[in-house]
Amino acid sequence: MRAFFLTVFCLLSVTVTTPAPAFAETGVAQFETHIAGDATTVWYPLGADRALPVAAVLPGADVKREYYGRFATELAGYGFVVVIPEHYPLPFVDRSLASEYSLTDIAAWAHAQPGDPSSPVRTVVDPETLVAAGHSFGGATALYAAANRCQLPFCFGVSYRHPPELRAIVGHGTNTTIGASVDPVRVNDIPTMLINGTLDGVSEPVEAYDTFTRLTGAPTAAFVRLVGANHFGLVDQNNPPGAAPDLHESTIPRDQSVYAAARWTALWFRAQLGDAEARECIDRAAAGSDPTVTIELR
Repeated sequence: MRAFFLTVFCLLSVTVTTPAPAFAETGVAQFETHIAGDATTVWYPLGADRALPVAAVLPGADVKREYYGRFATELAGYGFVVVIPEHYPLPFVDRSLASEYSLTDIAAWAHAQPGDPSSPVRTVVDPETLVAAGHSFGGATALYAAANRCQLPFCFGVSYRHPPELRAIVGHGTNTTIGASVDPVRVNDIPTMLINGTLDGVSEPVEAYDTFTRLTGAPTAAFVRLVGANHFGLVDQNNPPGAAPDLHESTIPRDQSVYAAARWTALWFRAQLGDAEARECIDRAAAGSDPTVTIELR
């Protein structure tokens, strides 16, 4: 049934102009917890009939986790336990910045859930399968983690190795430009997708695409241009409090941009985990079937 709905969704996607409900599950719940001391929100689909992969979402710099609520709800609806930590690396400094070590901490948390009788996800979490999405600073964090690079300011330490459970990553509004140059990142055999709004004024499209062209080490990679979205297209509101603002305005409705960001993230993850219908959706869009995006695969 799930495969049927996914196939129909792909066939109809070219004609859909407003967000449709997530098809995979019957509803999404959430709860608050702490992971390695970081306040964390977890979203999970109700009525799941199988163990679900863990999807870590690493926020942009100074973007509070609650502003990813709609994105997380949509992503969970595709069959993921979505985990968003809020990490403050420096004591007495009120700046939330994602950390590469958060992926390691989330993997350890997932392994502890089946044995925790108080955990709402103890019967639905698959602790052996981790995927990661990141926004802006969080996307760069995921990239360097996938590369096994302890890279300041995303990692404070001598070395880093991502958890072996990590299967795929997606970066939203992400680039690794330093001044006029691009820091080439070689991910450690991790499938990688970069999604960038065509109107992003923070991670400018040319910077994001240059990062993609210099990316190596991925068995498969994709670059998605989300037409009409700015830097905060996946966030519940434009220019959330505390974050560096994007002076460019989106030209598509927020519900549509959040939905699209979650959809392509979920399809990428599912495709890398063996879902043939999800892969077909991506291939069709890359061939030009969906006017809301352009997708380049390699």
